[in-house]
Amino acid sequence: MPFVNVPDGYLYFEQHGAGPDVVLLNGGLADVRMWSSTVAWLAETHRVTTWDYRDTGLSSPADREYDEIADLAAVLDAAGIERTVLVGVSDGGRRGLGFAHRHPDRVTHLCVVGGSFGEFPDPTPAEEAARVVMRAHFAQQAKVLESDGIPAAAEHDVQGWCPAVRGDDRRLLVGLEIANSRVMTMPVHHGVELDPPVKHRFTELTTAISVLIGGRDFDGTQLWGRRLAAHAPYAELTVLPEADHMPMFSAPDGFREFVSRVLA
Repeated sequence: MPFVNVPDGYLYFEQHGAGPDVVLLNGGLADVRMWSSTVAWLAETHRVTTWDYRDTGLSSPADREYDEIADLAAVLDAAGIERTVLVGVSDGGRRGLGFAHRHPDRVTHLCVVGGSFGEFPDPTPAEEAARVVMRAHFAQQAKVLESDGIPAAAEHDVQGWCPAVRGDDRRLLVGLEIANSRVMTMPVHHGVELDPPVKHRFTELTTAISVLIGGRDFDGTQLWGRRLAAHAPYAELTVLPEADHMPMFSAPDGFREFVSRVLA
C-alpha cells in the first residue's frame, strides 16, 4: 500500500498499468474505488494513478488547514510522475484546475468532468436560477442528514447528482458517500486552493482543457462547464446528453470515448 507523508498527515495512492501517465481525481465524497471500472480499461495502455484526498478513503483526516495543490504535487513526486494528463470529476475538476494553474509545466492536458465550483461570481440570471436549485438540494440534504442519518442523506445526494445511475453502480456511489461521510458531516473543510480561487481565474489558465458536462446533471454544473469552456483560452466543450454528474457510470461508453480522444 503506497502512502506519502505530507505536512500533518499522509495520503494513499495506487498505480496500475504501464505507459504514459494519467492521474484521476475523485469526486468530493468518493475515494479511489470510484475509478475501478475506468482503471480496468485505461490501465491497458497507460500508467494510471488514483489517490485519496485527506478526509477520504485511506488518507489521513485533517484538523487544520492544508494545501490541496501541494498534496497532489506530493503524490506525483512519490509516484515518479513529472508530467501527466489529469482527469478530475466534480470537486476533482476544481483541484485539477488549481494544480494546472500553479504547475502548468506538469500537466500535459486536463479533463474537467462535471466540475463543481460553488457560487458563481457575477452570475447571469440563468446561473443564479441554477444556484437556487442547488441551494435547495443542499438544504434538503442537511434536513435528511439531521432527521434520518447518514445512509438516507447519501441516498438523497446520489439521487440528486446521479439520477441516471442504476443498479450496482448506484449502490457503489451511495456506499462511497457513507464510507466518506466525514466530508458530509465535518463543519469546516480545511483544504486551501489558490487565492483568489481558480473559479475567478479561468482566463489565466494556459493548459489545454477538455470540459465534459452531462445533460442530466444539475443545471448549475452544466453552466459552470460552459463558463469554463468559454473563458479558459485553450478549452473545448463536450456534452453527453444521457450523462449525469458521474458519466463513467451513467454514460460509460461516452465517457471512455471522451477520455480516449484526449489521450490519442
